[in-house]
Amino acid sequence: MPTWRKKASQARSKETEEALAHSARELLSTRSFSDIRVDEVARHAGISVGGFYARFNGKSALLHLADIDFLDGCVAAFDAVIPEEFEGNLDQLLRAFITVMVQQFDKHRDTIIQIMKHAPEEDVIDFRQRATEFNTYVHGRMRAKMALHVADIAHQDPAIAINMTIFIASAAARAAVLQGALSTYPIALNLDELIEELVSNALRYLKGNAE
Repeated sequence: MPTWRKKASQARSKETEEALAHSARELLSTRSFSDIRVDEVARHAGISVGGFYARFNGKSALLHLADIDFLDGCVAAFDAVIPEEFEGNLDQLLRAFITVMVQQFDKHRDTIIQIMKHAPEEDVIDFRQRATEFNTYVHGRMRAKMALHVADIAHQDPAIAINMTIFIASAAARAAVLQGALSTYPIALNLDELIEELVSNALRYLKGNAE
């Protein structure tokens, strides 16, 4: 059982937890975690402070709830643009994947940074587990969809190329949007330009010099 959550009971409702998660993420997007009070989040979600502490062990639970809400939103966004029945070509697949990543990182940037900054060291394993589960789901579907276009991949080992493309695109999008890493080089790109560069580079890597 995670240290931030109390043992499950009949009293906990999924709707209440979702309301708390959404409220926590909204407040963290505009306020510092240090300045947010549990009673504010509870009131925003329509429950009592006692109701919060009946479910969770302390204020750090807000970070977990915001993280869950963020990842759930990302999964929903991913499913919307790359559903199981997605039939687009390799170019369309990569564009959809990279676009949703960049847009979600940008939309939730302040919340993600707050979570990364304030997450208790003793809870890191919980955050990592959720991230791993998310990546397994999203990257797993991307691998399966990209494997359908192996004929378009020039790399001598398509499996390596597929995994490296997912890794590089994900890491680059995260670093560029969350950390502003491009300014070090220096490169100034808006979100649309960033998406175009990431898509273009991914296609060149996969297809060779044909693109």
